[in-house]
This record gives sequence, C-alpha cells and structure tokens, in this order.
Amino acid sequence: MSSSEKRPFLSAWVDIFAMNSFSYIVALPIELIIAGMSWQEHLKVRLAALVLNTLVARPFGIWRDFVIKRFGIREDSRFIKVYLVDTLVFLSFQLPLYVGNMILGGADWGEIMKASVTVSLIAGLLGRPYGIYLDFIKRRVGLSIAFEKAK
Repeated sequence: MSSSEKRPFLSAWVDIFAMNSFSYIVALPIELIIAGMSWQEHLKVRLAALVLNTLVARPFGIWRDFVIKRFGIREDSRFIKVYLVDTLVFLSFQLPLYVGNMILGGADWGEIMKASVTVSLIAGLLGRPYGIYLDFIKRRVGLSIAFEKAK
C-alpha cells in the first residue's frame, strides 16, 4: 500500500493545493493578456475555478496515477515518454473543465475560444510542469508518487 493510499486526506489536500495554485499562476496571463478579460471577469472565472478545481483535484490525481501506471512510466523512463503521458493526462482532463469553468464564469464565446485554443496549444508546456510540481509537493509532505521504481 502506497503512502498516498494510507493517507487519503493528505493526498486530497495536496492535489487540491497543487491544482489551485498551479491553475491560478497559469490562468492569470492567459485570461488577462491573451483573452483580454477584465480583472472583474478574471476574478469571477478564478472563483469558479477555485470551486471546480477543489472538486476535481483528487479525481485528476487519481486519473494521472492510473494513466502513468497504465503506460508503465518508471523513474528511469525516457523524458519524451513521461512528457507525452503527462501532456495527455493534463489535456484530456483539464481542457473540458477549463471550458466549463469559463462558461460558469461568464466569459463570452470569443474569449472562451481564444483561451481554449491557447490552453490547447500550450498544453504540451503545462502537463509535464504540473506533473513535476505535483510530484514535488507530494514528496515534500512524504507521499509517494505514481512512478514505479526503476528495476
């Protein structure tokens, strides 16, 4: 049994913290600069994101762990394989949620399309950094990560 399975409350808290903090840092320039949203719109969208991210952070963490194990990612796996799997996990889970969040936050369709295309284009830049960030936080609090030990 992994340390994450032994400490489900801590695992959930780490997933929630990591997702909300990473999401805000990434969304700030996308929504304000690229999509051209006002601060008021941005804050409404981020408030909706706080609620949504809190609800989905643990399922995302579980999804990521499942996909990583399914693809047989290990500590010694090639960088490109880890990069592609983290990108797949991130994009397959986050893009539909991001669009829903923008709708809930009151963004118009033009803003949603610009932001969504931007997130899709940079998903390859976000998936692996988020995975690194999440794994860093897990290690700092004594939780195991999804990667199998190298044999």
